[in-house]
Amino acid sequence: MRVFKFGGSSIASAAKISNVAGIIRRELSSTPLMVVVSAIGKVTDMLAETAALAGKGEAAYRDKLEGIASLHGGIIRELFGTEASAEQTWLGEMMAELTDVLHGVFLLRELSDKSLALVLSYGERLSCRIVSRYLHVSGTPAECVDARQLIVTDDNHCFAKVDRLATGKLIHERFRSFDVLPVVTGFIASAPDGSVTNLGRGGSDFTAAILGAALHAEEVWIWTDVDGFYSADPKRVPDAWVIPEISYAEAMELSHAGAKVLHPLAVQPVMKAGIALRIKNSFNPGAPGTRIGHEAASAEGLQGTVTGLTSINHVVLLSLSGSGMAGVPGTASRLFTCLARHAINIIFISQASSEQSISLAIAPGQASVAKKVLEEEFAREIEERRIDPVSVRRNLAMVAVVGNKMSGHPGVSAQLFETLGKNGVNVIAVAQGANEMNISLVIDSADEDKALNCIHESFFLSMRKVHVFIAGTGTIAKSLISQIHQHRATLQKEMALDVVVAGLANTRSMCIDPAGIDLEHWHDSLKPRESHEGIGHYIRLIQERNLHNTIVVDCTASRQVAECYPALLRANISVATANKLGMAGPWVLYRKIMDALRSSNAKFLYETNVGAGLPIINTLNDLKNSGDKIVCIEGVLSGTLSFIFNELRKGGRFSEIVRKAKEAGYTEPDPRDDLSGADFARKLLILGRELGYQLEYADVECQSLVPEALRGEMSPAEFLDQLSSIDDWYVEEMASAASEGMTIAYTGELRDGKAKVGLKRVPLESPVAGLNGTENLVVFTTERYLRTPLVVKGPGAGGEVTAGGVFADILRIASYLV
Repeated sequence: MRVFKFGGSSIASAAKISNVAGIIRRELSSTPLMVVVSAIGKVTDMLAETAALAGKGEAAYRDKLEGIASLHGGIIRELFGTEASAEQTWLGEMMAELTDVLHGVFLLRELSDKSLALVLSYGERLSCRIVSRYLHVSGTPAECVDARQLIVTDDNHCFAKVDRLATGKLIHERFRSFDVLPVVTGFIASAPDGSVTNLGRGGSDFTAAILGAALHAEEVWIWTDVDGFYSADPKRVPDAWVIPEISYAEAMELSHAGAKVLHPLAVQPVMKAGIALRIKNSFNPGAPGTRIGHEAASAEGLQGTVTGLTSINHVVLLSLSGSGMAGVPGTASRLFTCLARHAINIIFISQASSEQSISLAIAPGQASVAKKVLEEEFAREIEERRIDPVSVRRNLAMVAVVGNKMSGHPGVSAQLFETLGKNGVNVIAVAQGANEMNISLVIDSADEDKALNCIHESFFLSMRKVHVFIAGTGTIAKSLISQIHQHRATLQKEMALDVVVAGLANTRSMCIDPAGIDLEHWHDSLKPRESHEGIGHYIRLIQERNLHNTIVVDCTASRQVAECYPALLRANISVATANKLGMAGPWVLYRKIMDALRSSNAKFLYETNVGAGLPIINTLNDLKNSGDKIVCIEGVLSGTLSFIFNELRKGGRFSEIVRKAKEAGYTEPDPRDDLSGADFARKLLILGRELGYQLEYADVECQSLVPEALRGEMSPAEFLDQLSSIDDWYVEEMASAASEGMTIAYTGELRDGKAKVGLKRVPLESPVAGLNGTENLVVFTTERYLRTPLVVKGPGAGGEVTAGGVFADILRIASYLV
């Protein structure tokens, strides 16, 4: 014999009740059954709201009551059709009883637990009658059984404790034999005086377990609206999956810690009787579900040490602390006795080894009472300042990591806290039992989803995910999106890394999709901004999403975006940037970025700020961090200027070469932006700051190649037309340098804290003279590389090269995060 329990979501409509009847008929063909039903979906909440309104003396309770009657009446009409009149008469009688009860509550302006338990009992009494009668008229003989005649409890009406001995005796007497299918009301019971009690929210699971244990059932099946126990709440963790098999102990830990798929007390009766529980989906009955038994999850079912995660959305942390607690016996006993005396349920306990503090997590609704009674209990110690007043911290959540295999397995806690730390999730309190089956954490409620997702990914998934939010949709961004699109599958296969572009934005449009933007049609995803707040709005949305493993990628040249870096880093959001206006911006902004970086667990990479795709900053830091001393950094750090002077060496005329560079897309729209040397100077400024020098942009000696006469207001076309006026000077200068076995180049040098960029004569055998196209070159002269300096050389311009450097930074950050 099996006991089947159907939850409210499984019988929430006539169609769903019909579906349940089909499940029951199929199973009855092979094994005897007993059925337990909850109230129809949402009805318990509706009854509670109705009772609360009546207790406040608000006549609006009648509207709620009418809604309950209408809901059940509609289901009856749809199920029974022309034969509905008898059931409608019965429903009218039941609603008349309930109306009388609520009218009394309304007149007294008082809703006691005893009255509330009675009101709530109507949910199961109504559903049980409807389901049993529908089974009966559709060909499956069934009878409605009121659990108030079976389950005996104490007089704690709204969360009663079951008298197992008396209950077992009544169940055996009632079910010595039965010729028709028993359909039993879940959730409700009766006190010794006959008054109605209930077993707490979700108590129908407990009812089924009590019946199954008393009757030595083969199994107890809990039918719900999910396929089983998940590794985490699938509504909050999209990658969660069904656990095929878990132990009684794991199921109890998960249920007590917030997993709503099973009542916390439902495991105890079946565990004692050695009866398996099974979680099944009434909307997908073919799914195997989750089996709960003596053994822990099978090796085939789970790949790691952790079985599942769960959380409680809203908790309040109470802390009792003070030097007067240390070494004083009985303090903890007084605390827990005081709370128990006032029926305050403790969800979580953490105590310092010094005995100077005890922290407790409780439900928010009990926080004020708990604080009051504890301060009354310890009034003398608080007055004498041996104990501090009770502190209350709100807006918290509790996350529990559960697994039998965690016991004796080193590294679980380290992996857990490392994962949370990298994602900037602050752990406020932690508790772990001696059996090592449960590690519970209290965190800010705003970080709950992020914590669940990053922990789940760390322990359950071989594929790790990073969420990339891109600012800018220009040349570099387009190349980056294309590279990610082309190489995403390779990264998934070879590195078990999924790079998800979750956001795109420019000055006019934006798109955010945590599941990932379609990179083949990303243009179509962008929608006009509803707000005119600029980049700050995009950044706030990223912070509000609070996704795990988030990287913001700046492909703009915007000062406004750069000014957002400190806020992002303080929010533990990593940044990869091709925008030089942060690291080469004002010293105040540079310090804010560095200070924010030091105070966070995020990464900030900006390799492309100096050499596009060349590893210049990484090389410099490797030299510096390994103890080498930098004597001098020099070279060419502008792909545009490199191209111009490489072409000059071939005999071209300066103005024609500049025009050619612009047509090839090597220059900015206005070539004067490149010829001014400002971009080159910023790069040298960044390298100087990397070496620890407090430099501003104005400290860099910068020679502009724009003739003074051409620096005024004029269009780029006009500038190019007049640039030929200096062609002869460059011809003469190149000839003069050649006569000395030299050539001219636009180079930079950083030495002894001083930086300068400008024209310089270099020997023909110099590496600078051997550059081609847009190549960059940096020469590091150090104490280790003194006679033979270290040279980094390669392409220094172009969207593809720069995007490749940004992509490499993204992968470096990803390797840290995951």
